[in-house]
Amino acid sequence: MNEKNQERDVYVAIADSTRRKLLRLLSDAEELPLHELTAQFQMGRTAVSKHLAILKEAGLVADRKVGRETRYRLNAAPLREIEDWVSFYRKFWDERILLLNQILQEEQKMNLTVSQDFNFKSPINKVWNALTDSDTLTKWIMENNFKPIVGHKSQFRNEQWNLIVDCEVLVVEEPYKLSYTWVGGPINTIVTWTLKQEDGTTYLHLEQTGFEKEDQAFNGAKHGWAKMGEELKKVLEEM
Repeated sequence: MNEKNQERDVYVAIADSTRRKLLRLLSDAEELPLHELTAQFQMGRTAVSKHLAILKEAGLVADRKVGRETRYRLNAAPLREIEDWVSFYRKFWDERILLLNQILQEEQKMNLTVSQDFNFKSPINKVWNALTDSDTLTKWIMENNFKPIVGHKSQFRNEQWNLIVDCEVLVVEEPYKLSYTWVGGPINTIVTWTLKQEDGTTYLHLEQTGFEKEDQAFNGAKHGWAKMGEELKKVLEEM
């Protein structure tokens, strides 16, 4: 067998998962008999012998007879060729992995989320009504023409702040989930409310997703929803 064929056989030999496992087993021992190697697989001695023969042809294992038994040992020298090949491309992979990490970090920055949790001693249907009824929303958020209908477009307005927020309803799962776009000024986000009731308490979770950075709009949303949550509590107590 010439050097070119042996190099080719090494790559072929390690391409199979069974043969890679055989190499790992042999790397942990000075040598192993066929019956011990066979015991590690759900296949017979003949099948394992064929895999060992391929590894032997590639120069990756050597064998010797001890009485009626054949014992195998690892010869790792031919793997040097593969190590050199991997090393040649490692710099390329490292650069690409670094670039991928940078991209993922940028995507994470572009998907900042405002998250708030509230709980109220009010029935879940009452809290749902406060989230979806236009007149009630005016009491704790701002004036609006909101309707809990998927696809409905509405606006929340605050003349004092010269603020207009455009909304389009995305999800209505009464009384458990409500989601709509929240677009105004520098932000283009999605607001999602999730409700559940346990032991007489309604738990309300808010997520506003889509912020690109921790700027004034992001921090303003965090403080704004916290304050509006307090107003919602007052409204529920009065209902």
